[in-house]
Amino acid sequence: MISLFLLDINVTYELGPTQVIIFLALVAFILFKLRDKRLKKSKIELERIVEERTAELKHKEQEITDSIRYALRIQLSIIPTQQRVKSLLPKSMVYYKPKDIVSGDFYWIDTIGDEVLFSAVDCTGHGVPGAMMSVIGLKSLSQAVQDKQLTKPSDLLQFLDIAVNDTLRQSYDPGAVKDGMDLALCNINYKTLTLQYAGAFNPLVLIRKNIANTYQVTNERETFYGNDLLEIKSDKSPIGSNQDGVADTFTNHTIQLQKDDCIFIYTDGYADQFGGPKGKKFKYNKLKDVLIENAHLSMDEQYNALDKSFNAWKGKQEQVDDVLVIGVKI
Repeated sequence: MISLFLLDINVTYELGPTQVIIFLALVAFILFKLRDKRLKKSKIELERIVEERTAELKHKEQEITDSIRYALRIQLSIIPTQQRVKSLLPKSMVYYKPKDIVSGDFYWIDTIGDEVLFSAVDCTGHGVPGAMMSVIGLKSLSQAVQDKQLTKPSDLLQFLDIAVNDTLRQSYDPGAVKDGMDLALCNINYKTLTLQYAGAFNPLVLIRKNIANTYQVTNERETFYGNDLLEIKSDKSPIGSNQDGVADTFTNHTIQLQKDDCIFIYTDGYADQFGGPKGKKFKYNKLKDVLIENAHLSMDEQYNALDKSFNAWKGKQEQVDDVLVIGVKI
C-alpha cells in the first residue's frame, strides 16, 4: 500500500513491487525536472547579476581611467614642453617613459639671466600618488627660482626639502605622509660654460673623450668609469623625508665645461628595468656603457639609441618603474 502524499493527492492504492518501482521512478523523474527547472532559473538569474556587476565594474573602471587621463592633462600642463626644453637647452633630449598613465618621475627647467636650471626628479611611488607628489615638486622648484631668485643647486635642494616637509607636515605630524623625492639638479651658464650640480641620491654623469687622463679629481665623490666618463655622486639625503624638522644641507659641485661635453642626469627606472635573457636588472654600468657608446651622436640620435636599448632589454617584460633620462650636449 502507498499513499501519493508526495504529489499532494490524498488517495491510497495497493501497488505491487513493480508498480512501486515505476511509481518511485516517476516521482524521482518529476523531482529531477523540478530541480532542473529551478537550477536553470537560478543560472539565468546569476548570469543576469554577473552581467550587471560586470557592467558596473567596467563603468567604474572607465570613470577611474577618465579621471587619471584628465590628471595626466593637468600634469602635462605644468611639466615643461619639449619646445621649451629645446629653447633653453638647444642640444638636449628628454627620454621620458611613465610606467602608468601619469608619472612619479618629472623633469623641470627654468632660467635666470645666462643660467639655465634643469632637474630630473623621482618622487616616491609612481602612478597617481607619484603624480601628486610631482605637482608639489614642480611648484616648489619654480617658486624657488621665480620668487626667491635661487640659482645655486644646493640651495634649491634645501628649499625643496623644506617645502615638501611643510606641505606634507612630515616634521611634526606622526600620521603625515612619509614620502620624498630623489633628484639631480643642474645649473649651466652658457656664457662661462660653468656647470653646477647638486643631487639627492641621483648622480650626474659627464662624458668627455679621455677625461680620466685630463681632468683633475677634486673630491672623493668624483669617480671615473673607463676613460671617457666622470660620475659625480650625490648626497645620500632624500628630499622631504627628514623627521626632525631640520632641512638637510647639500653639496654644490662646480665643473668647467668644454665643447662637445655630454651631461646626463637620470632617475632609477632605466637601470632597474628587468629583462634580457635571464630576466635581470639592466643596471647602471650598462646604462653608462650605452651613454658612452653613443655620446658622439646628436641628442636626437642618442634618444633613439636609449629607446632601442631599453626596449630590446625589456622585451615582453612589464615596465617596472617610471623612466627618465635627460641629456645635454655643449
